[in-house]
Amino acid sequence: MRFLILLQFISISIGTNQDDLPGHMQPIGSHRPPEESILVINSVPDPLEFYEKYMGTHTPVLMKGAIAGTPAVTKWINDEYLSDSFGEEPVDLEVGKKENRTGDTDETTMAEFLKRYKSEDIYLVNDMPMGMQQEWMVPRCLLCGGYTEYFNFCYIWFSSGGTKSVLHTDAYQNLHCLTSGIKEFVLIPPEYIEIIGPEHGLQGYYDIDVEKVNMTSHPGMMEVPWYYVRVEPGDCLFIPFNWIHHVASHGRNLGVNIWWSWFEFQRKKCPEDLSEVPPFMPLAQFKLRPEKQILAMFTDIARDDGYAYAEDLLATLPPEYDKETMLHVFDLLDPGCNGKLLVSKLLDDEFLEERYQVLRAFIEPSDIEDQYEDDMDDDGPISYNNNDDWDGDIQVPSEAEVNKFVKRYSREVDGEDRDVPTSHNEL
Repeated sequence: MRFLILLQFISISIGTNQDDLPGHMQPIGSHRPPEESILVINSVPDPLEFYEKYMGTHTPVLMKGAIAGTPAVTKWINDEYLSDSFGEEPVDLEVGKKENRTGDTDETTMAEFLKRYKSEDIYLVNDMPMGMQQEWMVPRCLLCGGYTEYFNFCYIWFSSGGTKSVLHTDAYQNLHCLTSGIKEFVLIPPEYIEIIGPEHGLQGYYDIDVEKVNMTSHPGMMEVPWYYVRVEPGDCLFIPFNWIHHVASHGRNLGVNIWWSWFEFQRKKCPEDLSEVPPFMPLAQFKLRPEKQILAMFTDIARDDGYAYAEDLLATLPPEYDKETMLHVFDLLDPGCNGKLLVSKLLDDEFLEERYQVLRAFIEPSDIEDQYEDDMDDDGPISYNNNDDWDGDIQVPSEAEVNKFVKRYSREVDGEDRDVPTSHNEL
């Protein structure tokens, strides 16, 4: 397949007028009409049905009106309400509504953002502040069977409209819900990842200008089928792990997405009568567990003997990670394991959370040092990691930095998901 793409690229370069290339230097999706619609349903399935029909089969689905009538839809449409209720919450902004993954960021408060966002080229992209989690309702499709135990992150995306994401994949299962505005998604099946071409540094996104797709540098794009999805207020779109997507927003736009790791559905954790699952529960009732991505990552590479090996993880990562680095990562997770980690140890939630914090202090050390310097005052550092496994008093990095590491791993896995074990015996 790669050889055919190379031949196609050569023929394009030699004998084809670039203006004749379908979709060349036009917005993404201009190269051919979209496929028939993805599945659209007008109700929210119970957790077992959602797993069997959609998550378990890697099938995207749009659930119309899934969160209609919830506080986030009825109240968050009002800027004054957001300012009065959550104005003091700290938030991060991206400068520039057209995403490029290298742009500037800014730290402010929700109240300050609300004063600026209608007139400035800014975009709020932030972990959902704790104060808002009581009003964000998780729909019933995720409320039993194990989903909530594998919630990694919950992000809020807020702008005056006009945002454009890069073409990218997520290393997690993704439920994106909208409270106001319109979002238009381009979805591409994961089997076209290599056909499109190499990602930028294996970081889950492509160096493709979504407003002017260069078909000479990305000839594979001309062969890619795609789906168009329009998401309206109250709707929720499920995007399975590894589905390629681009999203554009229109009008005052506030969306929320929950990312969670792959897991094996546990029927015993649901009521016998699934109709007893409530329609919603506040996100505040659940703990976000970014460390669960570590369990999923090491389960993915576990051999039949139940161990994960450093050389297997190293084989999935870019060249900047060497054997010594991988041995150190394993030693941080399980001191003295010498590059051979018994994955069942990670099933202990307390152990997993503790070792995750240690691993966070290892990822992207230069960024951590910069953050450390920012936190210095006359009396020294305000806070620091004092773990014996790390040399130096260094500020622990954010989940986003750990997320980068995990995405680099996930994008090189062959795409065949393994069930996350639920007990030592399964290993």
